[in-house]
Amino acid sequence: MYSAGFKVDGQGGVTDVLWNGPAFKAGLIPGMRIAAVDGKAFSADMLEDVIERARDSKAPITLLVKNAGQYETLHVDYHGGLRYPHLERRKGAPDYIDRIIAPL
Repeated sequence: MYSAGFKVDGQGGVTDVLWNGPAFKAGLIPGMRIAAVDGKAFSADMLEDVIERARDSKAPITLLVKNAGQYETLHVDYHGGLRYPHLERRKGAPDYIDRIIAPL
């Protein structure tokens, strides 16, 4: 899941952060572990719910993260709901996708 500009595994481990996205601007980096979201213990389902509810709120999403044995609270100002990246062909651009998936 890349909502709010980051990807997280099922245990709260941050695996990727979108450069200059909302989570990056809040200070989130790969290798951190999310311990709590908006004051509640982390679960993937709960994180998705909080991200969806943030659409109708002006308050930032609050993350309690652990990094190198230290805990820190980050405030992610994101209100765009859940988003999942996908590939799209551009008109006029070379079709690399077909080349990549073509049988050898």
